[in-house]
Amino acid sequence: MEASTDRNPFIEEQRQWLVRFKEEADFSWPQLAKRIGRPAGTLSQFGSAKGYNGDELGVAEKVNAFRQSLEKQRALAAELPEVPGFFRTETTDRLEYMLRFAQMGQMVAAALEAGCSKTETAQAYTRKTPNVFYVELRKSAGVTNNMLKMVLEAMGVKDPKGGTFDMSAQVCEILRKCSKPLIIFDEAQHLTEASLEEIRSWPDTLDGARAAITGIAFFGNIGILQKLARYAQLSSRIRLRHEQRTPMPADIEALADAWGVSDEASRKQLHVVCSRLGGLRTAEDVPLALDHLEDAWAELDFRAVAA
Repeated sequence: MEASTDRNPFIEEQRQWLVRFKEEADFSWPQLAKRIGRPAGTLSQFGSAKGYNGDELGVAEKVNAFRQSLEKQRALAAELPEVPGFFRTETTDRLEYMLRFAQMGQMVAAALEAGCSKTETAQAYTRKTPNVFYVELRKSAGVTNNMLKMVLEAMGVKDPKGGTFDMSAQVCEILRKCSKPLIIFDEAQHLTEASLEEIRSWPDTLDGARAAITGIAFFGNIGILQKLARYAQLSSRIRLRHEQRTPMPADIEALADAWGVSDEASRKQLHVVCSRLGGLRTAEDVPLALDHLEDAWAELDFRAVAA
């Protein structure tokens, strides 16, 4: 098809935008095809000087729809305030105290529902404290060998291999060389009884002085305390326990301060939204103005009824 001097202005605008966007974003035609919903060959022809010998208007409309979606995403990103990093709350202070206590050679367990900042606290403590190993478990990692692999990876061992005995011995050897080591198991409700028994054995396996200063922290949902209660040999070693289902009122006030929410109506609504169904996590990634908070609450309330 020869280039025409009387092409549809709308089609030409989309063609020029597509070619410019492809160059600026450094995308291939197949990558664009996945996003726009038309075959790579069609888009390649559409973007050429000769044009596409087919339904150009249909392709242009698809390109325009993709263009508009990008512009909406950019506009939304511009509206969103800067997400604050880790900030201290009453709950994070309690959890950090437990971790400091554990690092003196104790076992602790904290059961918190989603949105109470247990993961953020554990990760922040790991970043600032030497010889702390953070292990975020998945359900598949609850079995002993997978758990040991994740512990060794957290300790800096690349691609750990071997059987349960060898990997467990390697964990103990690393702990022996550390001063006041602490292992934090996040999502610890996934641990099996066999894994818990292996973990329980580590302080006993280490020699005298080191055994007294090897700390273990189990962080998870309410299920971790229920699991530990059924396992008396380990439960008796837990020196501190904490259970919490929703954020503290002071936690929500700290969240409001961190996001720069100052008007009383928005702060009051924030307490309503964060006091259930995901806690502080509920308010993440949305602009914290009153209308947005009311929309978030309506959406969450609908989910609760639907469930």
